[in-house]
Amino acid sequence: MTGGIVAAGTKVIPRETAVNAVPISPPRPMVIRLDRVSKHYGDDTIPAVEEISFSVERGEILVLLGPSGCGKTTTLRLIAGFEAPDSGRIEIGSRTVAHDTILLPPEQRGVGMVFQDYALFPHLTVLENVAFGLRRYNAEQQRSRIAEALDLVGLSTLQGRYPYELSGGQQQRVALARALAPGPQVVLLDEPFSNLDADMRTQIREDVHSILRQAGTTAIFVTHDQEEAFVIADRVGVLNHGRLEQLDHPEAIYHTPVTRFIAQFVGSADFIPGLVQGERITTELGTFPNQQGLSVGQAVELMIRPDDIDLIPDEASEATVITRQFRGPDNLYCVRLPSGQKIHSSQGSTKLIEPGTRVTVKANPTHVVCFDVTTQVDRLKAEG
Repeated sequence: MTGGIVAAGTKVIPRETAVNAVPISPPRPMVIRLDRVSKHYGDDTIPAVEEISFSVERGEILVLLGPSGCGKTTTLRLIAGFEAPDSGRIEIGSRTVAHDTILLPPEQRGVGMVFQDYALFPHLTVLENVAFGLRRYNAEQQRSRIAEALDLVGLSTLQGRYPYELSGGQQQRVALARALAPGPQVVLLDEPFSNLDADMRTQIREDVHSILRQAGTTAIFVTHDQEEAFVIADRVGVLNHGRLEQLDHPEAIYHTPVTRFIAQFVGSADFIPGLVQGERITTELGTFPNQQGLSVGQAVELMIRPDDIDLIPDEASEATVITRQFRGPDNLYCVRLPSGQKIHSSQGSTKLIEPGTRVTVKANPTHVVCFDVTTQVDRLKAEG
């Protein structure tokens, strides 16, 4: 190991501990269940969704997270009934809504939908927009449900306004009230905050989360925003190329990703080459415990996140700071190791290290997560 690079006292938290650190509540009835659901479009040989299976408990908020084209919106549309699956089964409540010859239309599925562009009727008032999905109720029931929904989203005093008279955040809440008013079994939200500016997005995200919790509503969100997913979700499902790669609590998704793609997608990460030698994994940053029980002689990549790396100025070291990016609450440093490998380190905003400074690099990952190099190469070939 090269001087100036050390593995600090690594705090190893097994994956089970990371998951169990999340409070576990008693099991609740399942509201949504997908069993090996697949969907192709046209003559495309690559499925938009490939054998996806998951279930959602009553009152749970599930977020489907992934990049554009990963299949998350298609999954939502399959649940809503806007698309028909090629294979698999979809259940909502105790009913099968899609399987073989069964295909219930959206209006018979008991789902509420919040679209990315809100889809409010511009010629209808707030009250009339919320009332639109309540035609099967009598007048008294409609009034009661409208009043309850508008009170829940805090818009009771604006019921006579038209959408153009509302802010983007208020329009979002009208869309949510309309989705909640009929009392659906589940509410589906497709990138609901993408049209809002950053400050408003944060506030509305908190408002919507609070409203769903207060109503005890089962919900499925779709987003490409990792921070949004972690803040809102009870569980996060990460999709890639139409496949559900991991479904778990946000903490487990971040700290113990099961694939290299997830490790990169849900947060900044560098990958350091390593070699399994018995109980230890040897890398340029030092040795780490072989917690995953990897085979001796196996070539791996060790995931290192910027907040796992500490930097100490040291003229005797062979590692050098290349760049510094000031990001407000922290500085992000890029460091070149003696091998030429580059890694990143997040340091406090007041800790200033000039580019060109030689530093000792201390690695102290909270979780030791490795990926088999051979598996990664084979997967890239398959996807290429």
